[in-house]
Amino acid sequence: MSRSTPLSNLPNIKNKQSNSTVDDTENQLVKEILQEIDTNKNPSEELNENSMAQHEMAQQQAMAQQQAMAQQQAMAQQQAMDNSNHMNEQEMMHHQMLENSNKEDGLNESDTMVNKLLVLVKQPLLVALLAIVISIPALSNMIENAIKSKPSLVSYATIIILLIKGIIAGGLYFGINKSI
Repeated sequence: MSRSTPLSNLPNIKNKQSNSTVDDTENQLVKEILQEIDTNKNPSEELNENSMAQHEMAQQQAMAQQQAMAQQQAMAQQQAMDNSNHMNEQEMMHHQMLENSNKEDGLNESDTMVNKLLVLVKQPLLVALLAIVISIPALSNMIENAIKSKPSLVSYATIIILLIKGIIAGGLYFGINKSI
């Protein structure tokens, strides 16, 4: 049984009616048609549409949760990598500081006993060698002869000889120490 409106029941638009009554009747017809469509609609179809919409929403929520979890995991991994890099840098700096302090002391773990002894005795040996060189009488005589050539410096000869020997020793010590 189909629901339809016969043409005879439709208002005659050709008659000279007012526009407002025509609009009202048209609006009523549209409302009746829409109501028929709504009542003819199967309730199971409505349920299917609702369940599909709910299913789509659930899928979207699940995807959003997965994305959020993935972002959290990525951030946690990045933080862990940053922490491990920081720890590695600290360890490397610690090892470098230990190596530098050993080098400053002149002692390395891989050095032999003889090398360690040489490192410890090097500075005192250098001072002793310079004292011997400065104490050579030929050096003193050479400086004294140069001073005696100037009569005004003869009275200060001892002090001048000591100062010149001190300058020579200081220069030699500095030069030898830097080259070693």
